[in-house]
Amino acid sequence: MNLSESLRPECIQIGSSAHTKPELLREIVRLAVKSPTLAGYPFEKIYSALHAREEIGSTGFGNGIAIPHCSLKDVEDFVIGVLIHPEGIDFDAIDKQKTKLFFFIIGPEEKRTRHIQILSSISKFLKTPQTVDQLIREKLPEAVLERILSQLETAEELKEKKGRCLFHVFVQKEELFDEILQIFSAAVEGSIAVIEASNAGYYLHSMPLFSALWSERGKAFHRLILAIVNKELSNDVIRRIHTVAEKLEREPGILIAVQDLFYTSGLIEF
Repeated sequence: MNLSESLRPECIQIGSSAHTKPELLREIVRLAVKSPTLAGYPFEKIYSALHAREEIGSTGFGNGIAIPHCSLKDVEDFVIGVLIHPEGIDFDAIDKQKTKLFFFIIGPEEKRTRHIQILSSISKFLKTPQTVDQLIREKLPEAVLERILSQLETAEELKEKKGRCLFHVFVQKEELFDEILQIFSAAVEGSIAVIEASNAGYYLHSMPLFSALWSERGKAFHRLILAIVNKELSNDVIRRIHTVAEKLEREPGILIAVQDLFYTSGLIEF
């Protein structure tokens, strides 16, 4: 099931009477159980799962956006919906501003990889301020659905595979790692891994010939992202990495290497 099929028309609502975060979560549950997938599922179990996720850390990511989500047992498919609160409420957002646009995701407990993909795809889609503003201004649920479906792109919606590429991204700039990893989590279907690495200097320091070139043997941040990406998405992934690492070609800290793959088989979990 792709993202467009998981986004339920009956789970899109404009307007809300909620004034607090718990009230808003309960309104999301009332909206979610309108879907056939969750019809009859215990209301309080869904609410408790959403609330427990918020206890870990707020899903209010700033700029008026929140993506409440949870996983449930005995659920077959994902339910994705949208609740727009034009006035906004305090949702413990990281920027301390009111939250107006709520995308919610409720899915099967055993489909973690797909859950991560959906989260990343929605997050990427909402990074454009213009998109968020347009959605908040819509007056009809049908218009919200149409706007989302016309713009949202996911790797799963590609109808044909024309080969794959293997990405190696060496990251020494810790502040950029999360954003770069998120790019891949939205573009691949589970074929991604992260390896903890070390700069060569960490080992050269112990060799007499090179020891004078390093004053200390501290282990600097260094991670390697390995990901298999459909060729159709490769240029977009490269472009997005360049957007995150604007000085990639002028300063050390990020290195991208991409190669064509002759053969791939299998899948790994996130």
